[in-house]
Amino acid sequence: MADKSRPRRIFKGSMQDLLRTYFVVFAFALLAIVVLVVAQVQYRYSRKDIMDNLHRTSSSVADSVGQQINQMNQVTLNAISSTDLQDTFLRYISEDLSAYEHNRLRQRLANYMASAKGLDFSVRQLNIYTPVSGDDIVKGFGQGEFNGDFSRSAEEMPWYEETTKASGRMVISAFEDNMSTGGRSSHYIAVSHMFYNIFHVPVGYVEVRKTYQDVFSQADVADRSYQADLFVYDSGGRRLYPVGDEEYFDYFSCAGTERDVIVNEMTGSQEYVSFSESENSGLVVVSVVENSIVTGHILRQMIWIIAIFAVLFVIALVVSVLLAKQLSSPIRSIYHFLSDESREPYSLLEQEPTGIREIDKLTASINEDIRSNKAAADTMMTLKEQEVQAQMLALQSQMNPHFLYNSLATLGEMAEEGYTKPVAEMCRQITEILRYISSNREQRSSLEEELEICDMYLQCIHMRYGDQLIGEISAPDHMLDIQIPKLCTQLLVENAIRSVTTQAPPWRVSVECKTEDGKWYVTVRDNGPGFDEEVDRRLRAQMDEILKTGVLPSLKIQGMGILNIFIRLYLLDGIPFIFDMGNNPDGGAFVTIGGKYTEESAANKMGEETDDERD
Repeated sequence: MADKSRPRRIFKGSMQDLLRTYFVVFAFALLAIVVLVVAQVQYRYSRKDIMDNLHRTSSSVADSVGQQINQMNQVTLNAISSTDLQDTFLRYISEDLSAYEHNRLRQRLANYMASAKGLDFSVRQLNIYTPVSGDDIVKGFGQGEFNGDFSRSAEEMPWYEETTKASGRMVISAFEDNMSTGGRSSHYIAVSHMFYNIFHVPVGYVEVRKTYQDVFSQADVADRSYQADLFVYDSGGRRLYPVGDEEYFDYFSCAGTERDVIVNEMTGSQEYVSFSESENSGLVVVSVVENSIVTGHILRQMIWIIAIFAVLFVIALVVSVLLAKQLSSPIRSIYHFLSDESREPYSLLEQEPTGIREIDKLTASINEDIRSNKAAADTMMTLKEQEVQAQMLALQSQMNPHFLYNSLATLGEMAEEGYTKPVAEMCRQITEILRYISSNREQRSSLEEELEICDMYLQCIHMRYGDQLIGEISAPDHMLDIQIPKLCTQLLVENAIRSVTTQAPPWRVSVECKTEDGKWYVTVRDNGPGFDEEVDRRLRAQMDEILKTGVLPSLKIQGMGILNIFIRLYLLDGIPFIFDMGNNPDGGAFVTIGGKYTEESAANKMGEETDDERD
């Protein structure tokens, strides 16, 4: 069937709606782009400010904690480098001392340790331990919050194993202890060293303590403009700050990756991080802030941008409504004029000058086109009628020799075979058919007349082939008055017979008529070899070219039947007609023609339709 696709419209509505919508969309897009650019700049600035703040915080805390550790380490080095302190301590822990000598050495050891501790009162405790443990000897001596001997050995301290393995290098540890506070537990940060004699034999351990608050005082008061969290790790990845059993994400595992945004696997949220390492102590300070806090901060800073956007958008909306109304009012008048189906044909557009040059020019052009179209339509109507009449006569005239050629060939074969009486009867039938074909007064005839000619033609052919050819015609009574293009059915039957007789009998040709879904159909079927693929492709290509360009090809007597019928349907009815062809599933071919079925089409002529759909 013929078909014609329609272009899809992107926008449906009045011009006022179109202008207003496009203007609002343009204004919204422009303002949105500006807001996005400003937001992007603001985001980059805020992000840089946040990262700088995090880096300053982590750096300042790292410097502060590193300074505290360096002070503690300096005290341990003072103690280690004091040979007097070491000699006095070794003599003090010896077993063969009198009470007097023990007290004298105890006072001297306290003085040496006080000298090594210095005037830094943030150093809460300086302890020195013997490397061996036993029940009958002094295990250590302290100076600070606790002064004097203590029975706890170095092996009992949490830093013992790591300090021993460090072989004299500084070890930082954090623990809770009550030795120095008289039973009250406190959190300490300790720096410990193992020291040696001149023969590089371990002779003891030195430990310097500061309270947790003293070491991390800067972390507690650091500027946290973005609610940043601080974490301090030693070189081994142990968390020193904050203290406690609460679980936190291991940020130390992300150190050295040069990433400033990580995913907290415990919470699943993105976080901005900054790592700073203390040069001497090896401590790593991590400053962390959640992405949601950053986003909230940026949004708070962008409230004024959103407010300005809202005000400008409202202004743009009001302006768009006013402009759209002013521009669309005369266009709307033109639209109503052009879409008014009740107006008189070729009536002129009456509209006051608008002052808009393009619209006034458009109004004048429409009126001028209406005048020109009226004159052209009158001329074209006459020419079109003459052209269609000439084309139809030419097509119909081609059918006369076509039918006569085939009929004479059949008569010749019958005469050679001695069918004298059938030849005479066939000549009479052919005379009636030729009289009907040669009548050029009307381009259409009723379905009843067409079927009578088809029946007459089948009788002629039956005289030639006898029972080898089976012809069938079926049509309901209500279809007999339908007006169809003249000679279409007979020509299709003739082509079908020529096709089936190329193979062994029996041969079957049928004409089937029906109405369905407001349309009428006439189908001619046969049990012949069907359409050759190349012939089918060529015919369809020619039909598509006719529908596309409107140019009719030159037709020849041989092979002109189907294309002739297609062209006649096209000339008589324009686009709204039905034409289909193909091969039957069980063999043979079919050709179907049709059109719109109404009360008028049954009484007058086929296919007077006004819609632009193609069946």
